Amino acid sequence: MSAPMPERRLLTLAAILQASEAYPPTAWLCAPRPVAHWQPDSPAAVLLVAQPGQTVPAPPGLARMLFMDEVQLLMKRLLEQVPGAPIWLRIQILSRYKEHAEFPALTAYPDTLADYLAEAVHDGGLSAIEALEHLRRYFAHFTLEAAQRIMTQAYIRTQK
Repeated sequence: MSAPMPERRLLTLAAILQASEAYPPTAWLCAPRPVAHWQPDSPAAVLLVAQPGQTVPAPPGLARMLFMDEVQLLMKRLLEQVPGAPIWLRIQILSRYKEHAEFPALTAYPDTLADYLAEAVHDGGLSAIEALEHLRRYFAHFTLEAAQRIMTQAYIRTQK
């Protein structure tokens, strides 16, 4: 008698990326192809394999994309650089990694980092004070006034 099939549930890519650490590292992230069309509401699933070597097909319309340990590592790196990263940025980073095998330096330019941090504030994942402190962590040579001005401009640019 073979092992029972693991429970399958379709979720959204956003739901999985917001709680990637909740899944076993050996599970598969299943998502639609092509990667370039991923959106927060794209259907996705985490495929659990009950036993090593067990063949379990991906849900219809989805393909095995990455092991969850890769997804978890990418999300950890992203959240270290941009705490409270908005879901669109999580998806962009994951798709860029899948298509180009790269993780960009999100902290290379103060205006870019400030925009990401401002989006996180708008989405409720970060407070304005935390965003300012995080910007200053990467750009410690800025005066407090300069960092505040950069963050203020980012809040204005990223208003929804």
